[in-house]
Amino acid sequence: MPKFRPLYFLLCFALVGSLFLGCDGRRDIRSYYFPARELTDGLVYVYENTGTLPGPDREYWYYLGVDVDTALYLSVTRYSPVLAPEQQGREEIRNDGVYLRELTLLGTDSAGLAIPTPTTLLFNQTFPFYLEDQPTKPYGYRMRLSPPDNPDAVTYVTLNRYFERDTTIEVLGGSYPALVFSLAGEVSVRDPEEGDISPQFTGYEIYAKGLGLVEYRRELGNGNSLGGRLAARMTMEAFLREEAEQ
Repeated sequence: MPKFRPLYFLLCFALVGSLFLGCDGRRDIRSYYFPARELTDGLVYVYENTGTLPGPDREYWYYLGVDVDTALYLSVTRYSPVLAPEQQGREEIRNDGVYLRELTLLGTDSAGLAIPTPTTLLFNQTFPFYLEDQPTKPYGYRMRLSPPDNPDAVTYVTLNRYFERDTTIEVLGGSYPALVFSLAGEVSVRDPEEGDISPQFTGYEIYAKGLGLVEYRRELGNGNSLGGRLAARMTMEAFLREEAEQ
């Protein structure tokens, strides 16, 4: 069974238009997040790898909007280059923002069988739908988990987003108004055998109107980084057909 490493969790997580104002004067930015109501048939988001660490050339994320009674959810699955699920999550789309409700990491054993690692969410408002006039409040998540092969070790993953500015980005052959968020995070590992470490990281995410996350960067220190940029969106059927032809 693979040995647990802090970087594994970093790899897994692990992104100027008209102003819309709410009734209390706050700016409404919900249209910059993934359009959950338009994703009820699901779309694969393909991100080109722009980081410096070794890894696959592309990342594949499947987003599916699920409307259940009065609640709206966004199911999020990350796939490996061989199309095995590596991460599964469920987000609740509420009036004031996005809340991460479930997140499971999926590793594999020596036989190739999936090994789920569930997480405990300690804070989970990951994306706001309203911004104050001078936004300084962080949004993000904090979670706790223990790897199946080392249950005595505990890892805390924290990521905070801070709104920075408006911008315009060229992506998918078009120009889109977008929002830039800066990032600050930490992966704290408490291992009774190997000791404790708490590497920190910074970075940014860009969300384009009508698309969601189109670019991200995680600076890990010593010139190491994770990064991605949206290269394509397609149905799961088109994605599987394209993969079969390669």
